[in-house]
Amino acid sequence: MPDDAPISIPDDFELEFPGASRSAAEVAPNLVRTAALLIAEIERRSREAADLSASAFQTLAILDGADGPLTGRAIAEQLLVTSASMTSLLDTLERRGLIERHRHPTDRRMVQILLTAQARRIVDQVLPAIQATITRALVGVPEPERQQLITSLTTIQAQVKTLAGQPPPAASARRNPRGRRLKYR
Repeated sequence: MPDDAPISIPDDFELEFPGASRSAAEVAPNLVRTAALLIAEIERRSREAADLSASAFQTLAILDGADGPLTGRAIAEQLLVTSASMTSLLDTLERRGLIERHRHPTDRRMVQILLTAQARRIVDQVLPAIQATITRALVGVPEPERQQLITSLTTIQAQVKTLAGQPPPAASARRNPRGRRLKYR
């Protein structure tokens, strides 16, 4: 299967997995593959320009786009990482001279994170390259389809968030689990 060919599910998929949806089973891996490819390309740009991981650069971009200093917790929530991971990332950025940590002026328990001038220069250099990459990646998708894609992705995100608070769904038993295996194309 060529890397650019969509992941296809066999026509008889729903016979082996009663109650499952063949089209949903095709959408999920294709969505994940596309996201992984785009993230890898964005990360390549930030690594080449500033030797930063995607999450390190995203941290700088979040701080750059904020109206003022942010706490590590606020950044972690936007990056969807744990506070331990965020602390480690901030330690690295601070060692590299890209952020500064300051105690909040009225609440000494809070630590505010600020960008250094060096980090602002990096963001100003890398963000345009990332936006150009994203634009080029979507050049073949007409604007109305992009809007429909956003709507569909928003629907999927909302459904996944709903599922997160529920027990696993009851599923029908798999048919023919030891016989002929379905071959994914």
